[in-house]
Amino acid sequence: MNEPVRPSSRFSDGVRRLLEKVEYRRAVDDVELEKHQRLRYDANLREGVIEPNDTGRLTDQFENVANGFNVGVYIDGQLSSALRLHVLSPAHPRSVLRQNYPDEVTPLVEAGNQIIDVTRLAANYDVARRYPHLLYVTVRLSMVAASHFDADLILAGIRTEHIPFYKREFLATQLTEPRPYPTVTKPQCLFKIDYRRDREAIIQKHPFHASTPAEGWAVFGDPSGLLP
Repeated sequence: MNEPVRPSSRFSDGVRRLLEKVEYRRAVDDVELEKHQRLRYDANLREGVIEPNDTGRLTDQFENVANGFNVGVYIDGQLSSALRLHVLSPAHPRSVLRQNYPDEVTPLVEAGNQIIDVTRLAANYDVARRYPHLLYVTVRLSMVAASHFDADLILAGIRTEHIPFYKREFLATQLTEPRPYPTVTKPQCLFKIDYRRDREAIIQKHPFHASTPAEGWAVFGDPSGLLP
């Protein structure tokens, strides 16, 4: 996805207007999951960060673990973008970020943190051109999940060209230099958002990052099995 437009009051209004058109929908069966995998493949192939394959899908071993959620952003009934999230904790320690950055992530897990692990951001190229706020509506899901699952931290693997966005939007801290990343050809850095500490500052800057308990339940379902 292209670098997003700069924040302003007009910008925030634009995000809120797009949110009124958006439906967040979790992939609950193999048919819906395949749509996510094909969207990821098309987006990453266009950006030149994966090699072509015969399946037309981008997937990995963490697709169906119990603490994972694939959430789609639908506009006018079309899957327009998607994000995968894992709720990472001592009770649920599996995720791609822990596998790829064990020296950084394992101590955070073992310290008892409840973590939202964010991967597989992808968007339909044509829809993203029509809706320049689509990136914000999509990454907002990490804040909805953090609220719903009472998280301490949000972690994300980020390509170097996207670093300014995450620092600006989420007060994120870079934990590693770029490293090779599974299934893609460009290295990624690990970033940490201190949700417990910075939640209010993030929402004060952009109130559209706030969510209600009802929204969290609608997107992610019953949180009790993944709460600390």
